[in-house]
Amino acid sequence: MDIVKANSMLRSLKPSERRVIYTSPNGVQITVTQTGKFSPHDFAVGLIIPNKTEFYPTHVRLLFDYYLKKVSEPQQAQKLFEAAESVYRGDNPEKLAPDVNTLTFPMQLDEAIVNLVYTQLLMIEQDFNFGPEGNKKSKYEPPRGFLMSFIRWIASGKNEIDKIITAAVRNYPPPVCFKDPQGRNYLNEKL
Repeated sequence: MDIVKANSMLRSLKPSERRVIYTSPNGVQITVTQTGKFSPHDFAVGLIIPNKTEFYPTHVRLLFDYYLKKVSEPQQAQKLFEAAESVYRGDNPEKLAPDVNTLTFPMQLDEAIVNLVYTQLLMIEQDFNFGPEGNKKSKYEPPRGFLMSFIRWIASGKNEIDKIITAAVRNYPPPVCFKDPQGRNYLNEKL
């Protein structure tokens, strides 16, 4: 759904309310559950893979999946990274589905469209938790830029996944060259 509609729907969740947000072509359901943990509108993102129990993956799964896609099919992954940039700017992941669903990757955890919907939800979660209503303030404006910077870092191919994931897990910021791509070619900058 578009960013305005998604924000409104997520803000309207009642305590502990759970909703299925999206079902992929392969039947993977993406859910949200209101938790109110880090901000009044905080929510958990869940995945239900057919015939498996729902689980609540972290941003690490998402980053690792982007990495798998990049190393297994770089040209297709570039299209996915461009779609992620569109989602960051507020585009509706579902409107990108016709193009994204044609991408194929020999190595992946989730379908590309699942990555995009999950990316949008995690970005909104960062905006809620580290924006004006959150308990902590982000050094990124908007706060969703923190996650997008990690996605850009993976897209760049500059470092091994170990360094990127370690930074993400320890909540260290990615190199500043991935923060704002406006007018910058972050794929060619030195770290």
